[in-house]
Amino acid sequence: MCDRESRDIARAQQRTPNKNTPKKDAEKMKPSLDNNGEDFKEAKENSGEAFKPKNLFNADGDNASPYRDPVYRVISKKNGQINKLDLSSLKLLCKNECLDSSGKRDSVQKRLKMHFEKKLLMEAGLLEPSPHRTFDYLIIVDFEATCEEKNEPDYPHEIIEFPAVLVDCRSGELVKKWREYVKPVLNPTLSEFCKNLTGISQETVDASELFPVVLERFENWLSENNLGSKSTFALVTDGPFDVGRFLRLSCLHDNIPLPPWASRWVNVRKAFANFYKSKTASQPGFKVVGLQKMLERLGLEFEGTPHSGLDDATNIARVTGRIIKDGGVVRVNERLEENLENISPTRLEKNFRLPHVVPLTRKEAESWLKKKKDMVEP
Repeated sequence: MCDRESRDIARAQQRTPNKNTPKKDAEKMKPSLDNNGEDFKEAKENSGEAFKPKNLFNADGDNASPYRDPVYRVISKKNGQINKLDLSSLKLLCKNECLDSSGKRDSVQKRLKMHFEKKLLMEAGLLEPSPHRTFDYLIIVDFEATCEEKNEPDYPHEIIEFPAVLVDCRSGELVKKWREYVKPVLNPTLSEFCKNLTGISQETVDASELFPVVLERFENWLSENNLGSKSTFALVTDGPFDVGRFLRLSCLHDNIPLPPWASRWVNVRKAFANFYKSKTASQPGFKVVGLQKMLERLGLEFEGTPHSGLDDATNIARVTGRIIKDGGVVRVNERLEENLENISPTRLEKNFRLPHVVPLTRKEAESWLKKKKDMVEP
């Protein structure tokens, strides 16, 4: 094709169709909204996650929808273009925009959509950062506990490794780590299965402090880092068991009230599935998956040794940090049932569901965050 023919075709595609243009051809020449407007809907929904638009009122002071601005049509069109790209094109676009290009197609798509939405809103003067929509820090925990190869439903698990990894919610970066081992009392001799699984030796736990002492040291570490006094924080776990079973049982064994900071937490599996889910019928949303699958979808490899509490917590922190860097807002999404009198502390329902762990609504999560922010020093 010669240059002249190329220019003629380009001009024809740019012309506005006249009344005699067949409807079908005219539709082809319009900027399209893929998926029957789903991308426009996604643009509106995403804008509430990492940031919110300005100008919620018009000149007369009446409520005005910020999503009427033409920029949201541009964002929608951009989302449609991103949806059509294959993985290699998505990765190339990431590199051109100085973004991390690792991960599978769904996660890279989400990263690019959030990036361009933020960029376009800033250019339109509609972007108002919302630093108060999440915590200052997240503390990732992943307890290791006493266990047998086949645990009975009422097996009295005791925490034997208490790790913590601190993540900055502004940057998504890991900033500190903490760990202590714990001496069990109910089953002081570790099973061979437990030692092989966790890599924790009998000598290590024998030389460690009891759970109440380690819990107090952890809370001292929180105080030393101004967590809860000058900065807000929330726990992050991989599933409901770390708090709903292991921490709760260890506190019950020693007649210690469950710490207030552990009554709400972030189940990172739910946070991951909620943020990276697809919003179209042709691309069904992610199922709630475990740590290894989350790492794979983000193009990451497990670092360290599985079932080492600190290594597991570090990798959970890497997933959590990526959600933050990709534009997600991490909220608490699970809590312990407050009325526990009629619930056995060890009972498990079918599919290993914990009957005393219940999900939080978004409104409840935001209310909890506000409460925590009101408690810290300005």
